[in-house]
Amino acid sequence: MTTLPTNQFSTRLRISAKWPRRLLLAHVIGHSMGLLQITKVATVNPEWHGDSWLLTGLAGATTTNLVAAALWTAAIVGFGALAAAVFGWLPMAWWQPLAIASATVSLIGLVLVPVACPFLSTVGAFAANVALFAAVLWYQWAPRDLAA
Repeated sequence: MTTLPTNQFSTRLRISAKWPRRLLLAHVIGHSMGLLQITKVATVNPEWHGDSWLLTGLAGATTTNLVAAALWTAAIVGFGALAAAVFGWLPMAWWQPLAIASATVSLIGLVLVPVACPFLSTVGAFAANVALFAAVLWYQWAPRDLAA
């Protein structure tokens, strides 16, 4: 099995500069849905009542909500910073560590509180995180590889 060199992946797919920005924006909005539900600003998923299959029994509902809010806030800040790197507002050297950290935090939140958002949003977030891991770790992709 051969792996593609750093720029060949982007060159072959002719990645438009618009899709990473849109994906990151959608990811930020998606993570904000959990915060909206916790703060009772909106009911995003009526099936979720602030519980986690792992944390609620161990630490209670309040701690579960605080952990979930911290994870979603960290993901929002991280993916927002990634968007800033795509726009060139942050150094490109921050791209890979931010991408890995943000996707990891997002996945931890998805595993701990999978029903906080609607099912398709959770599946979409999981797929976006996996795609980000593959692009950054396997293909060594960075926003500077975007097609003009």
